[in-house]
Amino acid sequence: MNILDRKYFFFITLVIIYLACATISNATSHGEPEVQSRFGDWRVLKYVDDSKEHCYIASSPIKQAPTDKEWNPNFFIKKIDGGSHNEPSLYAGYNFKKDTPVTIKILNSTFSMSAQEKHAWLITKDEENKLVEAMKKGYQMIIKGTSEFETSTTDHYSLKGVTRSLQELNDICL
Repeated sequence: MNILDRKYFFFITLVIIYLACATISNATSHGEPEVQSRFGDWRVLKYVDDSKEHCYIASSPIKQAPTDKEWNPNFFIKKIDGGSHNEPSLYAGYNFKKDTPVTIKILNSTFSMSAQEKHAWLITKDEENKLVEAMKKGYQMIIKGTSEFETSTTDHYSLKGVTRSLQELNDICL
């Protein structure tokens, strides 16, 4: 091997090592959410992204209609504002029809969510706080939406474990 071949080999080796290290570094800085604990039908999750900690609780429906469709929704409550506020949101698993309501019913309370594409959320912090309090008092949450293809969906979420999950969320995400 002549000197030019050695330099070329050395350069290629350095590039491969650099790319491998960058890939490993990227994988560890953009971690996958890890389940910290489970309470009833709720999971407490945490992950680190660019050295920032993200904490939330999540649940999937225990019953869905219609039964001939598959959309895999999840309801989340994420810690925001430095851990001082709980932000509820919904990932529906399908695109919502524009300008149609997404509603949440818990006991005698009904909440309207704003929707865009596959996500829905409440507009004000006051509504978010009221929803979280209703979730703590209720036993079931029913979310209704309409897909872009005009399919009406109804998802039933158990609220078993939500209060304990929120307590754990406060403990692990400071």
